[in-house]
Amino acid sequence: MRKNVRKKAGEKNLHKFRRVCIALAIVLALGMFSPISAHAQEKQAPLLRAVTYVSDAWVVDFWNTESDHMEEELAQIAADGFNSIILVIPWREFQPNMVPVTYNNYAFDKLNRVMEAARAQGLWVQVRVGYTWDYYAEGSSQLRFRQMLWDEQVQKAWVDYVKTLYQVLSSYSNFYGGFITWEDFWNYIEDAPYMFRTQAASIKEAKQIGFQDFLKEHYSLEEVNDYFGPATPFTDYDSIAIPDRDSPAYKLFFEFYDCYLIGLLERSQQVFPGLSMEVRLDVDPVKGPNGSDIGAIHYQTFPCGESDYTSLMYSVSMGYGANRLLTAPEAISMMKEQLDLVKAYNGGKPVFIDQLLYMDETPGFEHNARLYPEERNAYLVGLPDILKQYTNGYAVWTYRNYANNLLYNSQFALGDRGWRVVNGRVEEREGSRQMKLYSHGSLEQSFAYRNIGRIGDDTHVRFIAESQRPVTISVSVGEKKMNVQVQGRQQFDLDFGKQEYTQVVFSTDGEVYLDNLYVYDFVQDGQLYSMDNDELGCLAGVQTLNQELLHNFS
Repeated sequence: MRKNVRKKAGEKNLHKFRRVCIALAIVLALGMFSPISAHAQEKQAPLLRAVTYVSDAWVVDFWNTESDHMEEELAQIAADGFNSIILVIPWREFQPNMVPVTYNNYAFDKLNRVMEAARAQGLWVQVRVGYTWDYYAEGSSQLRFRQMLWDEQVQKAWVDYVKTLYQVLSSYSNFYGGFITWEDFWNYIEDAPYMFRTQAASIKEAKQIGFQDFLKEHYSLEEVNDYFGPATPFTDYDSIAIPDRDSPAYKLFFEFYDCYLIGLLERSQQVFPGLSMEVRLDVDPVKGPNGSDIGAIHYQTFPCGESDYTSLMYSVSMGYGANRLLTAPEAISMMKEQLDLVKAYNGGKPVFIDQLLYMDETPGFEHNARLYPEERNAYLVGLPDILKQYTNGYAVWTYRNYANNLLYNSQFALGDRGWRVVNGRVEEREGSRQMKLYSHGSLEQSFAYRNIGRIGDDTHVRFIAESQRPVTISVSVGEKKMNVQVQGRQQFDLDFGKQEYTQVVFSTDGEVYLDNLYVYDFVQDGQLYSMDNDELGCLAGVQTLNQELLHNFS
């Protein structure tokens, strides 16, 4: 099923190690300065050509999967002309407890493994710090992101997390840097207007998080009352609550939150030098006091503190209204306008496009402007000049298509953690951990508390099974059961249709090995490689783009 990965082309253009002086000093002190980075001193800092690396998993479950083909996967990434990868670091999975602070060794073990494997392939590594989502424990990890607005213990835990990451990463000569993103902190600002049943609770929250103090510092009571409207006149700042989402005062809440993110970034930069932030280019819809559409802009975040660059997610839909189909020249022209806007407010710093969304088939975003499918490659090969002028590089989010797998420890990297096993055990086999079920054995996992990325399309169960003799495996999802016959090694993808369910159960009437289990209802398509590593339509465009950037600008 897995194709032979092309051998990595020898890339002799080794680039200047970009990190700030403090990181360089640490590397030198530790004696970790490799031949790659030594040669890189003679070169200009590289124009990054990156992918978000998740192996054969996805961002939510990557750290608890095996990635037993990591070396081949990274070699393929390098052979496609990329010179760097991005790793998404979930806060809770790396730091499960905040009081007292504890860390997951398995997550850091894998981080070290990826850093070493990437260095062997000549790949730089960036990290997205503080990802919201994980499967590490029941319940949502969003609560700690809210608590960080006011809880000193949580704030200290965050700083320790960021500091610890930097200490680990900066010992590697191929460490480039990192960024936080508005996306990982945005759930609170979307949920806040709906969190409180009473006005008193909303007022308490506004005081606790510092919203009242922000208004006192930046606006007179008369101005505040203009935004909140005549229905709720305030005579003092202490009676101000979280505004309703459809209130003009929500513009003030956006401003407050932008100020909070700037402060968070600056505190984080004290322990993670050079840390950037993915800023929000979208203008959020907000009404003005007179009822006009004014929108909330986030330009004040664009400088990103002491970082040398601004990070940005960029979609071809930006700047266009809904239901618009675009040609490549139109999309490239708008991209220039949007990047001009960023640089007008970020002090002229380069922009790192950490997610270049040349396409997006995610349900719920069907009305966004998009390229004609036949224009995608033309758009990609038309980007070298604009990337050179405005950026220090770009990254692809979906290098290999991934499923929104609901399963934790789906490849048994952590043994049987997260599973209920009857008459079975995890064994090391052919360089991979697999679940061995004996006759009348079963394997079960509940995911009632996981709603991450569930789309609602047909539910699929995908897995690899291997047996020496004919065996029947029964797979149950909700109230529905399907049987398959196994002899030898086979991959199955069963369609259970649309239904409600909270668990999956595998059972067998004979001895069988199971591996690479998925329960999913959506596959993210980036048109580079399929889940089975087959080449797709936009791969040629990305390869050409990378070759042009390497040839002309490295």
